[in-house]
Amino acid sequence: MLVTFDPVHRKPTLQGVGGYQEASVKSLQMWALSAGKGQQSLGVLSQEKLLRLTVAKSQVNTVPILAISLEPKGGVPSERGPTGPVLFKGALIQKSI
Repeated sequence: MLVTFDPVHRKPTLQGVGGYQEASVKSLQMWALSAGKGQQSLGVLSQEKLLRLTVAKSQVNTVPILAISLEPKGGVPSERGPTGPVLFKGALIQKSI
């Protein structure tokens, strides 16, 4: 999974780069993981190969790690954090061009 973030339009773009396909009774859910704020859901992903989400800049401004977990269909409430296995995890690197 390749994730990029456009801070001007507040849109993370997710692109599936492998052949992973979750079961029809499951959903992938993206999380912002931070030591001070805990886990915060950034949204439930659809099965599209290219997906754009809209998030507040404050949701990703100081987040060191993004993660995608496998959850029950429709995802889980943000305050619970991931309940299923984390399938993808990586650092959020801010780069200015």
